[in-house]
Amino acid sequence: MTATTDPVAAVARAKCLALTTFKRDGTPVVTPIWFNVIDGKLLVTTPASSWKAKRVANNPKVTFATCTQRGKVTGPTFTGSARVLPKDELAPVLKAKRRRYFSARFIQLLPSARDQAAIEIVADPQTAG
Repeated sequence: MTATTDPVAAVARAKCLALTTFKRDGTPVVTPIWFNVIDGKLLVTTPASSWKAKRVANNPKVTFATCTQRGKVTGPTFTGSARVLPKDELAPVLKAKRRRYFSARFIQLLPSARDQAAIEIVADPQTAG
């Protein structure tokens, strides 16, 4: 008998995700990143001009797993798809980030952190068994 595993519930209590995006040639790039769960979707922020945002725009397939702040994976890896959200959907994501991560309040004051983009990650349904 197989049981479904909710990937979002499996990572929701963690503080950091190892987000893997893919270059045009298929090479994976893993980045530890802070995240929030809003309406059953994982949401992250990144500078709008970051390579991570560019890779997601070119290839929406991603993988993610819980990890340490330094990127050491600590849980199972899940697959999903990602998209860069429009600017008008950024404010609630930043608000949730400031609420969950105290130091984000200070980081977002830096000039280099002002032009942000939000990335929404929708997990693929998983089957464990």
